[in-house]
Amino acid sequence: METWNRELLYSEIWETPLSKLAVKYGISAVALGKVCRKLQIPLPGRGYWAKKEFGNPVKQIKLPEGKNLPVVHRMKFARDQANAIKSKSAQLPIDDPELIRIAKIEGENFDIEPNLKHHKLVSATARLLKHAPTDARHILYPPYSEVCLDIRVSKTSLDRALAILNAIILKLESLNLSVTVERGPDRAGVVIEGRRALFVLVEKARVKSRREVPLGTSTTTEVEYEPTGQLEFRVGGHGYGCQKIIKDRKHQKLESSLGLCVGAILREGRNLRIKEEEAQRREAEDQKRREELEKLRGKIEEEEKKVRALDTWVNNWTRAEQIRKFVSVLEKMWAKDGHDISPKGQKGQRITWMKQQADRLDPLVHPSPSSILDRKDELLGW
Repeated sequence: METWNRELLYSEIWETPLSKLAVKYGISAVALGKVCRKLQIPLPGRGYWAKKEFGNPVKQIKLPEGKNLPVVHRMKFARDQANAIKSKSAQLPIDDPELIRIAKIEGENFDIEPNLKHHKLVSATARLLKHAPTDARHILYPPYSEVCLDIRVSKTSLDRALAILNAIILKLESLNLSVTVERGPDRAGVVIEGRRALFVLVEKARVKSRREVPLGTSTTTEVEYEPTGQLEFRVGGHGYGCQKIIKDRKHQKLESSLGLCVGAILREGRNLRIKEEEAQRREAEDQKRREELEKLRGKIEEEEKKVRALDTWVNNWTRAEQIRKFVSVLEKMWAKDGHDISPKGQKGQRITWMKQQADRLDPLVHPSPSSILDRKDELLGW
């Protein structure tokens, strides 16, 4: 059991991204972040590493004097375990032009100009939301039947939210991307290579008070909410864990992370394309496998047909040999008993017929003797 070196960890935190440094210590980035907070070590803000990568100026927060610091222990981590985790932490290729372009956009700072004319979608959304009702959390929520940008904020935060989305939309259009709005839950999205990356701007609400109110012979809890003013820009589908979230932080407002918001949309478009290509690849592989299995099924059926034919031949040959042995014994018995077994005699004709039946069954006899049974198919359909 060891303790963390606060000064050393501070210097490492500002030299190496949290996710990579966590690999060195064999813990998750979340756990390492908790250690830093306990030791009152400031962390780089959003966009810090992207700016630093492209040579943009960055500001490092000084290590404050620690007050009432706890003793934080850490487990020694075996080197082989650390190497195992490191091998699993494969990074995306740094020479990917698309990722380099996105990272460059994420590192850009573009300010919100207060006197800038609103985009037509923003203006239309502003007119609609200013008269929209609010829900139990005091959040504006227009009906699904209305066509507007997906903004779910309080009336107090509406102007700020509109300004943020206006800046993001104008930046997207400067990248030759179009923003579309539709009716229903998936209101707003950015069309990227024919795929729609969804986004929404929301405001968090918190519980203001709780009180028990009478309900018939019992009581129920009535909860009152209030908006917090904290905004979140969410990109992606609505499933749990499916969205990328950029939000207001204690020392950094959403307005200073607009590059990250645009980058999140571009990354979502890229992920949608990769998922679609992967689905197409799997479908092509499945189709190829289905065709292979169909050919295999045909070969197996053909082989089974041959096996059945062989079984029929062997069974018929065996049956024919049994009949011949029986006829031989019967012929000797009738002769011994003095019966006429010549071809003109009744017993003789019977023996000749039985031998013909054996030849009809025997697959080795060609041509097979004719029989009235050969005309049985003529009766079908009559």
